Amino acid sequence: MNFIPAGEIIGDEHQVLKTNVLEGSYLPNGEYAFVDFYCTDPKCDCRKTIIKIYHDKKHVSTVNYGWEKPAFYAKWGKIDDQMSRDMSGLSIDFMSPDLMDSPTALRLMKALLDEAWIAKIQLTYGKIRKVLRDEVKASNVIRLTPKLSRNALCPCGSGVKFKRCCGLG
Repeated sequence: MNFIPAGEIIGDEHQVLKTNVLEGSYLPNGEYAFVDFYCTDPKCDCRKTIIKIYHDKKHVSTVNYGWEKPAFYAKWGKIDDQMSRDMSGLSIDFMSPDLMDSPTALRLMKALLDEAWIAKIQLTYGKIRKVLRDEVKASNVIRLTPKLSRNALCPCGSGVKFKRCCGLG
């Protein structure tokens, strides 16, 4: 599975979540950004996102979030109970740089992951699925005759540009 940032798929309508942390928190001071990545396989319906956490523009942790119940993942992936429980909810990604310790990253995500953010993730996932479906449909179109440029020579054999010959009407 290939995961890429939502903004690269659906463009500027996607906003990266950012927050500032001040003194007195369990986190170091500074700006935190959360970039959500989504699967680009049009046949995949994993219903999860990978969220990279940045502190002052440095990637410090990677968290997986699957919003479905474990039973969905067990059926979808034909996997055992333990793995399906791991896919549901929050978990640290196995490729996380772990520059923020895992319990702190999960605590931060649990504090921020409210109903509004979950709804936004699910909405973004739906938009991405639609873009991927549309791309597959567009790539399945087979053109039997090549599209002619108006400046190409006319296929009738006259030796004149298409726009001045058969392409006039």
